[in-house]
Amino acid sequence: MVDAMNLRGRTVGIIVAPGFDDSQVVRLVEILRAREAETRVISTGESDSTAVAGMRGSLLKADMLLSMASAANLDAIIIPGGNSTAMIQTDPRALILLLEMHTAGKPVGTIANGSAVLVSAGLVAGRRVTGDIRVKTALEEGGGVYLDQGIVVDHNMVTIQSESNLTHFTDAIAFLLEPAPTLT
Repeated sequence: MVDAMNLRGRTVGIIVAPGFDDSQVVRLVEILRAREAETRVISTGESDSTAVAGMRGSLLKADMLLSMASAANLDAIIIPGGNSTAMIQTDPRALILLLEMHTAGKPVGTIANGSAVLVSAGLVAGRRVTGDIRVKTALEEGGGVYLDQGIVVDHNMVTIQSESNLTHFTDAIAFLLEPAPTLT
C-alpha cells in the first residue's frame, strides 16, 4: 500500500529565482518536510550565500545552486509560480535539468504559471497539462492539451493551477516515486 504522506529518503528540488511566489514555496517546503522529504531549494543565482527574494519580500536561503543540481542527485523537481517564471524559462541550466529529469522518468511538477517553463523546455507537446489560466495559451501553443482542472498528472508530469492544490500535488509526486509493485 502506498503511504502518500511519506517521502522519506527522497530528494525533491524546488527551483527558485528572484520574484518566486513566497506563499507557494514556503507552504510547499513545509508540506514536503512534514512528509520527510529531503527538500532542496535550488537557486538560479551565482552564489549560495545570497538569499533569494520572493515577490512579497520573503528571503529564502538556497540549499544548492542550479549549476550543482542534476537528475542524479534529485528524485523530483518542482517549478513554482510567481514573477520568477520568466527568468527560469530563459535559463538554459533549468531547462536542461528539466529535460534530464523528464528523460530519466522522474517527476517534474509545476505550480500555477510555473507550467510555462515546461513549454520552454519542450515538454508539453501532446501532454495533458494545467496551470494558471494566464499560461493556457502558451501551453496550447506549445502543443499541450490544457485541462481546466486543479491538478493534472500525465505520466511523470504533475501540474496544478494554484497553491490550493499543494496537498494533492505532493500526494501525486509521492505516488510517482513509489516503486512499482511486484507480483509474487
